[in-house]
Amino acid sequence: MKQFTLLFITLTTFFCTANHGSGEIYTNLQKLHSLKRVLYVAAHPDDENTRALAWFSLGEKAETAYFSLTRGDGGQNLIGNELSEELGVLRTQELLAARSNDGAKQYFSRAVDFGYSKSAEESLELWDKDALMYDLVLVIRKFKPEVIVTRFPPDERAGHGHHTASALLAIEAFEKAADSGYEPAMAEEYGTWKATSVYWNTSYWWDENIKDMAEGDPNYLITDIGGYNPQLGMSYNEIGTLARSEHKCQGFGAVIERGSRIEYFKHLAGAKLKESFFEKRGDKWSNYGDKLLEGELLDALKNFDFVEVSNNVPRLLSILKRLKSLPPSFVIDEKIERCQEIIKDCLGLYVEVVGESFSFTQNNSVQLNAHLVNRSDLKLTLSNIELSTGEQMSFDQVLAQNEEVNLELTSNGKVDVSNPYWLNAPFANMFEVKDPANFCEPESQPSITAKLTLKLDGNEFNLDVPATYKWRDPSYGERRRPLIATPEYTATFEQEQLLLKAGERKEVRIKVKNFSDNLNTKMSLSVPEGWRVEPQEFSISLKSKYAEEWYAFTIQAGDNPQSGAVVAMDANGNSLLNYKEIAYDHIPTQALFRKSMMECKMLDVKINKGRIAYIKGVDDAVPQAIEQLGFTLDVFEVKDLPTVDLSVYQSVVLGIRIYNVYPELFNYSERLNDYVKNGGNLVMQYNTASRSADNRKTYGPYPFELSRNRVTEEDAEVTFLAPKHQIMTSPNVITQADFDNWVQERGLYFANNWDENYAPLFSWSDKGEEPQTGALIVAKYGKGQFVYSGISFFRELPNGVVGAYRLFANILSYTP
Repeated sequence: MKQFTLLFITLTTFFCTANHGSGEIYTNLQKLHSLKRVLYVAAHPDDENTRALAWFSLGEKAETAYFSLTRGDGGQNLIGNELSEELGVLRTQELLAARSNDGAKQYFSRAVDFGYSKSAEESLELWDKDALMYDLVLVIRKFKPEVIVTRFPPDERAGHGHHTASALLAIEAFEKAADSGYEPAMAEEYGTWKATSVYWNTSYWWDENIKDMAEGDPNYLITDIGGYNPQLGMSYNEIGTLARSEHKCQGFGAVIERGSRIEYFKHLAGAKLKESFFEKRGDKWSNYGDKLLEGELLDALKNFDFVEVSNNVPRLLSILKRLKSLPPSFVIDEKIERCQEIIKDCLGLYVEVVGESFSFTQNNSVQLNAHLVNRSDLKLTLSNIELSTGEQMSFDQVLAQNEEVNLELTSNGKVDVSNPYWLNAPFANMFEVKDPANFCEPESQPSITAKLTLKLDGNEFNLDVPATYKWRDPSYGERRRPLIATPEYTATFEQEQLLLKAGERKEVRIKVKNFSDNLNTKMSLSVPEGWRVEPQEFSISLKSKYAEEWYAFTIQAGDNPQSGAVVAMDANGNSLLNYKEIAYDHIPTQALFRKSMMECKMLDVKINKGRIAYIKGVDDAVPQAIEQLGFTLDVFEVKDLPTVDLSVYQSVVLGIRIYNVYPELFNYSERLNDYVKNGGNLVMQYNTASRSADNRKTYGPYPFELSRNRVTEEDAEVTFLAPKHQIMTSPNVITQADFDNWVQERGLYFANNWDENYAPLFSWSDKGEEPQTGALIVAKYGKGQFVYSGISFFRELPNGVVGAYRLFANILSYTP
């Protein structure tokens, strides 16, 4: 991360150890003085206009927040194999990385992203609209924005049902937040709130004539957000494009913008504004009960010392004292936290609390080390440290200038296992959040936080410092990750899904990871009816922390096995947890602990055995499914193609979005077509239409286009257009039953405008729409066959959809 971006991270995040220069501190002081507040509302990570957020937050100095209905669980992933809830965790952290650039806060509702939706009605029907309304009104009443800005219009122009729903909810929540009769208990706690207006942040995306439409129309506010901030050394659209580029898993890396950037905002509800978003309310600090606070803040700004920033501390301590004397509220607490952060930076006070390793076993004592360095010449004293686990330690520790102070701390470790709070309970279309304190929060609280009380000239201020772990990486230098609480050990099955034929046996492995110092225990397996495992119990002995060992067992499907899960159990018969890390350089490492289980299903499928080459695109789980079917599999990358003898393979499968991420594959078109011509079976999985390299259309031996057409209803009725085609009949006869129990969608980015040599095999559609026939098209070419598939095999196969396995087996089992 860029150093300047760290200024706006609150003290509850994990990369907060750095101090900031005088320009950044001054910008933060301007935000402390400002009482402007803006809430931006949309549906997904990456929906938000990060340039507008940067301008609101750092240009207008408004406290700015982005409320996203979902965490993006239903999207695709350009950089890894995380999908569904794992992808939601990744995209949550990318949003927080974006906010660290543009200076806004982040909130979420409890909605699960179930994938593309074609109407707001469908979205709100699948979600719990009342719960979403509660979440959004809660944020409005706590955050108290002067204006609410939506990214999308409240109608079909939004292009996605989730998008439309986000705007509709914002308009309705705008009214409900001011109604004392709506959720009266919430209103009593936080008060009602009437924002001034709701505006839609429209653009050329919706109307290429927006400039002519908006000029002179009183329904629009027109703003140039491309201004330059000399304190930060960047313009707001520069900062915004840096924030945009944090959405890496969605492929939103952007070239940095500079210069004028005109944004258009159209009135949706409330007062129509003439010049500024903040012209109506005009809040002053005197409205909060202190007539002198405004003057002190203005004085601090006017007399700010950019050279010796510690000279600003006395004024800031006086401001802090006044803030603490005001009636407590969300807004005032936010200002107190910002003021204390500014004081820390003016002192050059470096504070960290680190563990001896990245984890500790819950309910066990954990040793921590606090490191403090006061780099000012002011007499600063540490008087108390209170840990979030309850321990308090009193000190009279002078923090002399530039001398490091090291303190040993001990926590009882009595905390829950670290996990994204929204994944702690089973879910369908809404996350179940049991603790109301977590409602709308972007992430779980740190496992342990140290609250430091410091004194200076008789004044106290506090800093909340989350415990982390840091280490030296020879290639990168210092690295950090959150300190997490873990169970004693975890058990993770080698595969999440197992599909076997009746009577079939297979060896499966389960990995035990030790998080304690010395592990000696028993582990057993609970199996569903009709399945047998051998052995069923294991003796576990791991002598060192983080030691791992694989344990193999044989599982056999009986004559009539029931679908169910093999569950790993501890010595007391309790379900164990598995362990998954999501680790990328641009986010803090995320740890997930979920029930240790492997879903088992009977798979009635035949294949024409052969050798398959899989050319990787974006990471996905399709190769594992191919192996599970019984094919011999070799996995390659595009760069390997010059040395791969394709002629030895029955089928060659191109990974999802391969042309999007490796456009150099077009250089091998002739070679791939020759493979087909000589009797091979080339299977191209979906690529996105909007980002296909150079918008070329020569993917196969005959031309076709990629569209944005899709079928989002996973139970959409299917019509067989070529029921006697080999793919429909051999070696498995495909029936309507093979399209039962699909998940999230049928497919996406279907083929369009194809050459007459292609034959479409299926037709299906979402309710009320024209049939889509481009999900699976096939062409004979020479002795071989080319297949384009927009079917979501990348979702269906990892979820154990038996019919998808049978269809994919037929596609791969081609014989000339």
